[in-house]
Amino acid sequence: MTVFFTNRLLPLAAALLASVVASCAPSYTLVSHTTPQDVRNETFQYRKWVRDGVEPDTVVVALHGFSGASIDYENLAKHLLKEQPGSAVFAYEVRGQGRDPKKDRRGDIDNPENWSVDLLTFTSLVEKEYPDARIVWFGESMGGLILSHTYRQQVEEGLKPPCDAIGISSPVVKLHEGLPGWKKELVRGVSKVAPTARISLETLSGGEDVQMTEDSVHSEQSETNSWHIETHTLRLLVTLGDMIEEMPDCASTFRVPTLVLHGGNDFFTDREDVKEFVSHIPETTSHERRFYPEGHHLLMYDTGKDKVIADIAEWLDDLRK
Repeated sequence: MTVFFTNRLLPLAAALLASVVASCAPSYTLVSHTTPQDVRNETFQYRKWVRDGVEPDTVVVALHGFSGASIDYENLAKHLLKEQPGSAVFAYEVRGQGRDPKKDRRGDIDNPENWSVDLLTFTSLVEKEYPDARIVWFGESMGGLILSHTYRQQVEEGLKPPCDAIGISSPVVKLHEGLPGWKKELVRGVSKVAPTARISLETLSGGEDVQMTEDSVHSEQSETNSWHIETHTLRLLVTLGDMIEEMPDCASTFRVPTLVLHGGNDFFTDREDVKEFVSHIPETTSHERRFYPEGHHLLMYDTGKDKVIADIAEWLDDLRK
């Protein structure tokens, strides 16, 4: 499936409602945008980390992963506030995840192009606030899928790159081998009849638990994270599967500096699959792959997080050269 994204955005309905402060308190803004289906007002809930009194020269627009939340960028953002005040982080709550303000949408996606419209619109908000800043798109796991597909569609439509650099942590670039083929086809088949039917990931994986960091597994996180979603619609899972399969094609369109981070103990992605994904990035595009042999899926919260975060900060600083 080729996911189609639109770039026709209506004028923004409102500017940022809260002043930029060096804190992680959530704030809100209203934006208007159009999709091929309708016109709607959306509310973005987001966190921002900006050093007080500093005009950032680099703004990281951050997308969290599946069953994640904007708070997942707190470790990185706090490091940057302290060590690299010229870098700011804006992380919003992804549509259909556990902090979507529209509760009936949690665990679902009606139209995947809306993920891209959200990213482009939110980026526009940041650019209006900091017109001279370098914009870096950074995505963890599912966030990497969204930004990769958005970037690809913009470039293939003949538009200029929508960001100045791309960072992807723990990219999911191939469907997990542990998921039997018959289950994949069953989910796809049933989704055509009942797209909004829901299933838990535990059911889909046959009860196998997933090690997310050295010290935690998926089931433990679901008990402690208020944004955890018990079940997801079949159409969301099928959409993610299609996006995963297209990641190499996305990589071939990258024309801005790119950083890819992955761990040797990542349940979702094999080391060789990530290397294959990176090989699709054009040689003329500056890119780096950093591998952490002991790392799990949530690198920025794993036992080796200090090294991971320092590497990201170093890469951001190199963009200034």
